[in-house]
Amino acid sequence: MRKLLGLIAVAGLLFTGAAQAQEKSRLDEVMQRGKVIVGVTSEAPPFGFIDEKGELVGFDIDIAKLIAKYLFAKDESANRIEFVKQGFAARWPNVESGAVDFGIQVTTILPDRVLRVGFTRPYIDSGIVMVVKKDSPFKLLKDLNDPKYTTAVLTNPQQAERAKVHFPKAKMVVFDSVAAEFTALKTNRADGAQLDTPVARWYVKQNPGMRILDEAMMPPTNNAIFLKMGDFKWWQVLDTLVGEMTGGSLYPEYAVIYEKWFGTKPLHTKYYVK
Repeated sequence: MRKLLGLIAVAGLLFTGAAQAQEKSRLDEVMQRGKVIVGVTSEAPPFGFIDEKGELVGFDIDIAKLIAKYLFAKDESANRIEFVKQGFAARWPNVESGAVDFGIQVTTILPDRVLRVGFTRPYIDSGIVMVVKKDSPFKLLKDLNDPKYTTAVLTNPQQAERAKVHFPKAKMVVFDSVAAEFTALKTNRADGAQLDTPVARWYVKQNPGMRILDEAMMPPTNNAIFLKMGDFKWWQVLDTLVGEMTGGSLYPEYAVIYEKWFGTKPLHTKYYVK
């Protein structure tokens, strides 16, 4: 009996220790550290890029700063946030390893991705389109399906799979940044490039010699913040802040950021709080 009670006591201690370990959240680490570390792209305007002054700017950058502001009681000092510039292939490994606390990087919610990382609710609508030169002969996606043509994709399996579905006969070149992908199109290394819809609109606006095919590669999608799977406490805080930005108390500040980068107000104008 004494031995059994001893085993039960040991088991209880192990369970308590495991429960305490599970309760340790990235949120606790962030607050103790006094700053949040965020993974972003520096090569996908208008979401994240290096401007003419050599500074990291963009829509995702401003949204991350807004989150940091409210994590630290409206403290907007620069030392409350640290940005890690990362390629698209590094997104999942960096949140899984803890190199970044969360990522905000033109990232679409897709079924296979939710099995690897956690996503907040969307902070912006998106989609995937093809960008081509304005004077090119392409009208539909199938027009690019020819061995003499080359399409540019990013280093993620979804883009490669879409290219194989729509352009199985065409050649494919792979890049680790949107900037490199678009440069390939401009320099004739590629005849078309897969881009997220907001990014494509921004690039076409900046480059009048380009256009977006009328036929989209997939239906409208959602971009979201991503983080390590299984940390409910950290996810809940980030998800709640995103919800308040897109349809609640933080909407006025979100709307200013949105209009700054896209030139129009976001769709949820009915939520505007004066």
